[in-house]
Amino acid sequence: MKMRIVVADDNERMLAALVSALSLDFDVVGTAADGCSALEQVETLRPTVAVLDLNMPGLNGIEVTRAMVRKRITSSVVICSVESDLELIEAAQIAGALGYVLKPQVHSDLVNAVKLAGCGERFVSSLVPIEA
Repeated sequence: MKMRIVVADDNERMLAALVSALSLDFDVVGTAADGCSALEQVETLRPTVAVLDLNMPGLNGIEVTRAMVRKRITSSVVICSVESDLELIEAAQIAGALGYVLKPQVHSDLVNAVKLAGCGERFVSSLVPIEA
């Protein structure tokens, strides 16, 4: 049985790319274009993992993660962002996110990050760009 995933990103093209990258290995059960909708999707669908954009309208990915913890929603969280700031990565982890994937590395890191988060393990993209 495939892990159930909710994906949230306010950029329509990025959302489609994330869903495409995850659909082969996982069951993408919901999508959202803002943080409030993402929280509603997670509350309703109770996925194994929520893949959340860091910067979204309404609530950002860290705020959604905090709300999930407050509401005792047990879905694991992987944050996706273009931001490689160590303080943001630490804030995401403190909020309860198990994964942090840099969008430039989403194709190489996302599936692994979701698999690990689904098993309760941490993953953070390398902050050094991978050379081709």
